[in-house]
Amino acid sequence: MADGDDWPIRPREKYTNLLRLAKGTPFIKVITGIRRCGKSTLMKQFIQELMDSGIPAERVLYLNLESDDPELPRDGSSLSKYVSSKIPTERGSYLFIDEVQTVQGWEIPVASLYGKGVDIYITGSNSQMLSTDLSTRLSGRYIEVRVRPLSFSEYVSFREDSGLSPHELFDTYLVHGGMPAIAVAEGLSARPLIPAVLEGIYRTVYSKDIFGRHSIRNPAVMENFILYLMRNIGNRTSPKNIAGFLTSKGQKVTAATISEYMVAIDDALLMSRSERVSSATGGYMETTDKFYATDLGIRNHVAPMKDGGLSGLLENVVYNELLYRFGSAATLDVDGREVDFVVSSDGELSYYQVAVSIIDDVTRERELKPLRALKDNYPKTIVTYDRYPIKDIGGIKVVQVVDWLLEGV
Repeated sequence: MADGDDWPIRPREKYTNLLRLAKGTPFIKVITGIRRCGKSTLMKQFIQELMDSGIPAERVLYLNLESDDPELPRDGSSLSKYVSSKIPTERGSYLFIDEVQTVQGWEIPVASLYGKGVDIYITGSNSQMLSTDLSTRLSGRYIEVRVRPLSFSEYVSFREDSGLSPHELFDTYLVHGGMPAIAVAEGLSARPLIPAVLEGIYRTVYSKDIFGRHSIRNPAVMENFILYLMRNIGNRTSPKNIAGFLTSKGQKVTAATISEYMVAIDDALLMSRSERVSSATGGYMETTDKFYATDLGIRNHVAPMKDGGLSGLLENVVYNELLYRFGSAATLDVDGREVDFVVSSDGELSYYQVAVSIIDDVTRERELKPLRALKDNYPKTIVTYDRYPIKDIGGIKVVQVVDWLLEGV
């Protein structure tokens, strides 16, 4: 199976528009995201757009630092010399570096080239790269563009020739996730290859971005830790609880080690942490957080779906969509009750509760109670898998998940 980043796929306008807006500004453009989510394709499509606009080829340089090409630079010193030999290192030149973190000491030459006026775009598959010398040397002088696996609206666009309805596509999306290579494979009727592709992505993330970048003393514990989190998406958890569970299964581990492992999977962008905040104080509650998979295809490959697991998957989809729309989301504690998500946009809050169904009276009341306990007038929404005939309950919007995901499309 070919590398998904090399397949001709549809432009992702949300991210391309961000690069267009950033083009020529005095900032380094840092494109981050889990491996195989489409960073390289985005970069190549933008390069083609530059060339089509009249930028001379001799002013544009693209480097894939994970390539096996023996001529490519492998350290910071040779990176600077290599770039200088290929393009004028001055204003009007464009430098694109894929997987820049593979080169030791990349920050110094990138900062130097930036200082000469080169318009620089770099990609990386871990969030830790932004806490290196780049942030120290270029404080306030870089823009992060966080690329994610396909949102559901993007997935529908990728698969518009499938002949399937949005609701049929959603059920596939829940199982196979939104990696562009997977969506393309489905379109090519290559479904039997999907497990192998997902395994390859997961193993690359694990070996290069988790095990390869962190001091993992016990790989077996790390794998079981990841499995635990994947099985418990949407459930509140803590380092202490996880350490206790793994120790009870014969893998003695401390809460401190689990905390380190949480940082490692967060850096690798394999999962995201939804912090728990208090509605009373607005502060972070250092008790338990929730974790969600960046891609449900990887999640279901690592921890296959079981009966009764739809609730967590649905919550995961809504969380990822909120990150796609707003950049962040948190879980809200309302006097001991929980609102699944709260987001802030331009100072305005909005609240989201997620439920498979609210047909049952007891379930509906349980989901409504935390939202009713909020005393402000910001928008409140319940997102459901099953369709509910009433669209508004006392000012609280009720919307079926596919309708919500495709709002404005």
